[in-house]
Amino acid sequence: MAEPVPTPADPPWARGLPVRRHAGRDDTRDLAHRVGAALAHRAGADPATEPCGAPRGPGGAPTEHVPLPRVTGRVLAEDVEAACAVPHYASSAMDGYAVRGPGPWKLVGGDSPSAPSGPGAPVPLPSAASAVALAPGTAVPVVTGGVIPEGTTSVVREEFSCRSGSIVRLAPSAPPSELEGRHIRATGTECQVHEVLFHAGRVLSPADAAFAAVAGLDHLPVRRAPRVALLLTGSEVRTRGVPAPGLVRDAFSMSVPHAVTAYGGVPGTVHRVDDDPASLSTAFREVCAEHDVVLTTGGTSRSGVDHVRPMLERETRVLVDQLDLQPGHPALLGAARRSAVLALPGNPLAALVVVLLVGGPLLAGFSGRAAPGLVPVTVGVDAAGGRREKLVPARRRGDAWEPCRAVGPNMLRGLSEAEGLLSIPRAGLVPGDRTVVLPLPW
Repeated sequence: MAEPVPTPADPPWARGLPVRRHAGRDDTRDLAHRVGAALAHRAGADPATEPCGAPRGPGGAPTEHVPLPRVTGRVLAEDVEAACAVPHYASSAMDGYAVRGPGPWKLVGGDSPSAPSGPGAPVPLPSAASAVALAPGTAVPVVTGGVIPEGTTSVVREEFSCRSGSIVRLAPSAPPSELEGRHIRATGTECQVHEVLFHAGRVLSPADAAFAAVAGLDHLPVRRAPRVALLLTGSEVRTRGVPAPGLVRDAFSMSVPHAVTAYGGVPGTVHRVDDDPASLSTAFREVCAEHDVVLTTGGTSRSGVDHVRPMLERETRVLVDQLDLQPGHPALLGAARRSAVLALPGNPLAALVVVLLVGGPLLAGFSGRAAPGLVPVTVGVDAAGGRREKLVPARRRGDAWEPCRAVGPNMLRGLSEAEGLLSIPRAGLVPGDRTVVLPLPW
């Protein structure tokens, strides 16, 4: 019997994922992370979105080779080996003289013997002779980082040397250890050629980029970042000036893309659509075809003017239908044919809470990263509970946390003053209670 043809609302990549209704905080975050990982596997196997022969990471996830200045924060797709030893040549760790054997030593490279001499005299500038292998009882001037010749047994620091014409001696003030192979940076001290520098799955830091550079690399293979579209709905939304009564300013186009970037995504199209079901469906299909993740705003409730919910029920497999949280209760998470869809509520704080709580794990799952962590904290004030767990903008006061003011689902002042989202359980909190905070990514 032939396999059934998948419908837009039954994408094969999401068939192994559970469905949740009124999902709690941790269940939602876990499922969002799994959705991101499954989506990455789908993207890596899809020739329509990834070029034929494009590299694949673990689990088939799409990868790309990125120049070192842009790898910070990206996830390494495969083990990386050094292209050369580090250091790739033996060098001096000090200004002074490369010597062979016990002194005194005859100077065979550098300035004329008529150069100033005596205890601690300036080291002559190295010359071409410095590259010649040292014979026993000879010395050449070297500078910090300079190549030391073959046969060098030690580097005598400038301040512990005494030169008379072309003869170099150890100064009386020099410690006995000065000749015990000191001040030589041997080839391969940090790593050998083809040694593994970093393993797949590592979140790369600026220090990693620097180490990769000195190991002879120019690019690193990283997991491709998810491409994220923002589909803004609402005929009442204005983008400039003070809106008339009944109209509202757009609060999403300048905030959501920043959160996307902070969580490892690449902001793509920002598409505005009036409250028209046909226009919405057309725009939705267009952005889904070109992006891995689509974020929509508004229209997730069940009134006659809420068009996003019925569209997602038609076009996607709804994996999370509402959250058991405030604010953000009406949110949905769906799986379209080639993308994941996170439908945000229309109220600004509620929408941004969902981006932070659910969008972060979703994008992390695609990128191969751990979901942004929740941090245990102590509260310093009473915080009333409610029908559902609350996630409210909060900040530190000394060693404890407290909610900000203005934390209604339509308010943004509290979020602008906040350092994180504080979890308030149904039973509420009293001073000294322990709970968790989701730190803000900005």
